[in-house]
Amino acid sequence: MKIECHVIQNFAPSCLNRDDTNTPKECEFGGVRRARISSQSFKRAIRENFREKNSVTVGERTKALKGLLLERVPDADPKVIEAVLGALAKMDTKRGETETSVLIFVGPDEIAALETCVREKITDKKKVEEAVKQARTSVDVALFGRMLAEAPEVNVDAACQVGHALSTHATELELDFFTAVDDLNPRDDVGAGMLGYTGFNSACLYRYALLDTVQLQKNLGGDAAQTKQAVEAFLWAFCDAEPKAKQNSMPAHNRPSLVLLVARESGVPVSLANAFCKPVPTRDSSPDLVGKSVKALSGYYDRMGKVYEAFEGATQALFHDLDEDQTESLGNLSVLDSGSQRQAIAAILERL
Repeated sequence: MKIECHVIQNFAPSCLNRDDTNTPKECEFGGVRRARISSQSFKRAIRENFREKNSVTVGERTKALKGLLLERVPDADPKVIEAVLGALAKMDTKRGETETSVLIFVGPDEIAALETCVREKITDKKKVEEAVKQARTSVDVALFGRMLAEAPEVNVDAACQVGHALSTHATELELDFFTAVDDLNPRDDVGAGMLGYTGFNSACLYRYALLDTVQLQKNLGGDAAQTKQAVEAFLWAFCDAEPKAKQNSMPAHNRPSLVLLVARESGVPVSLANAFCKPVPTRDSSPDLVGKSVKALSGYYDRMGKVYEAFEGATQALFHDLDEDQTESLGNLSVLDSGSQRQAIAAILERL
């Protein structure tokens, strides 16, 4: 079974995901500029949600495995550790520290397998790869996958695809001119101790993810109970997790306005991003940006179903956090449950 997650989420003025110029990420879609939050940003937030709730096993994504293994095996020869890690990726020395040249994504049991290799001085490439491959992977690795060009035997096909979040409407970059007072300024002047500009925007986002439960169970060694636990944790985290960039200066803790979960037992997965190829108008007579976004999604969903029979073999579980008139705009959907978040997720889990 595949599970599609469709979310409409409106964020207050913020800069949740920055580019190299320290301004909110953007892209062009439907011929206009859109606010964007990268899939990597939300996946990081989901992993942190797993860790905070201690809901499932979480791995480490790091170049610093040598230091971690030295903590676990303090009497080990550093050269042995480098040889073990060298079976997975090239080693690189920078600023006096030897690290792997790329980030390696490993779960607790896989780290324990590497520790055993160090203790037993197993440095043969094939044996190290086999040790990692035989270890149980963590849920986040099973969900988001692992790719090591130099050790393809330990690669993991991702069970989850997460799309870049896009604003349903055209957006413009705004700039906040800020000043900071020097509390211990010895001078008599009244000027600021620091001043500058920071970019921000406010956007109603469409977010999409696709979870393949068959691939997930395969990645988790066929463990059906752990798979169900992982699906539940992911569905909660996808709805609850927020990127943390600049939240101290521009807190945008805004829950989704609508979540549509689609359990698909057959057919082709469908993103509803093109519902917003024609941007939702922001300067017309109706100021309800969230409501207009929900209606655009609903209308596109219905048209896709009629033209392509795109939702044959799918069961929907809908929940919403805001006004009931949004439910009316989704009245053509086959709603399995429109109560609470907990009820909707439970309805999906029953189908596993």
